[in-house]
Amino acid sequence: MKKLRKTQIAAAVGGALLLVGTAVQAQTAPTVQLYGQVSRALLFADDGTQSKWFHVDNEASGTRLGATGTGQAMTGLRYGFRIEFDFQSNESQRVNFSGTGPISNFPAHDEDVGGFAERHADAWVEGGWGRVNIGQGDGAANGATESDLSGTGMANGIGVADLGGGFFYRNAAGALTTTNVNASINQQDFESRYDRMMYVTPTFNGFRAQVSHGQKGGGASSVGSVGGTLDVKEASIWYGAKMGGLGEIAFAGGWSSKDATGPGGTKDVYWGGSLSWLHTSGFNLTGSWSERTNPVAPPGGVAARDSTFMYIKAGYKFGQHAIAADYATGEDFAATGDEAKMWGIGYVWNPLRFLELYAAYKIHSLDRTAGSLEDVKITHLGTRVRF
Repeated sequence: MKKLRKTQIAAAVGGALLLVGTAVQAQTAPTVQLYGQVSRALLFADDGTQSKWFHVDNEASGTRLGATGTGQAMTGLRYGFRIEFDFQSNESQRVNFSGTGPISNFPAHDEDVGGFAERHADAWVEGGWGRVNIGQGDGAANGATESDLSGTGMANGIGVADLGGGFFYRNAAGALTTTNVNASINQQDFESRYDRMMYVTPTFNGFRAQVSHGQKGGGASSVGSVGGTLDVKEASIWYGAKMGGLGEIAFAGGWSSKDATGPGGTKDVYWGGSLSWLHTSGFNLTGSWSERTNPVAPPGGVAARDSTFMYIKAGYKFGQHAIAADYATGEDFAATGDEAKMWGIGYVWNPLRFLELYAAYKIHSLDRTAGSLEDVKITHLGTRVRF
């Protein structure tokens, strides 16, 4: 009996040591990878009175540098991080004809100025139950209005104000107004990047869901001038699938809510989604829609205004080439009754995975109850080199 008991104890100890040994063997230091890209373009703008060439960094996907790392904490549990910074000079969505417009200024003190800016400082753990991210990074719905399989995102993507958004419309007399392209139309893609915690489900039959909670600056503060923090909540659902002879499909839908900037104010709320289909022939269709409850009025003022964005694109991919025509509308962005429109065409050449060359042309128009404004016309050509 004693011999049997000793044998059982030895077997139990051996099994425990084996488990511990297996767990230790499963642990790995993070494998770190450096990545980045240089994204530059020439942009020509014509507002009906002035015209000029600008050397810009393409806001659709700007110049940046980053590092990622992944490792194994134990069997079934991985961990990792992502650090990424912008290195943009003359951002394409900010340049304009004003003498005080943005210039090359590295380093910058504020990401709204340009130059050097934080994008991601994010850590995560992942298992069969999903993934948890914590730190500076994408909110759960960021990108949900931008599903696009056309291959022309650098030339004419869903972010219709990414190139030329800083140019102001002129009235019929040729005088500049206080409304620029970005204020009249944009994709309203939720709350972007900020300090948050996010949970991502595992993918089930092509579907996954994401939820996040975080904080952004901009609230009222009784101390100092920086402002308080505003709570942000986001949720989204994503789907992607190969459909055999029918090609590939990508879909996303999201919601976000940010606290009001002051007592009695209106919360900043977004709804939206996008759908893109790429047929095996290369023909593709893309659509996007979003609505925002703009917290534009102080307490006791006029009710908040809802702005609506709609976008459609038809394109064709053949070999290393992609071409697409797109159209977008924006209603009630800068003022009630505003109707902005955009027509465009873009071409991208991918001679290899690390290099894109592109060109595009588009026209922005804005109709107001007091009369239409002069069109803003944008031509641009550029390149993105990745590593």
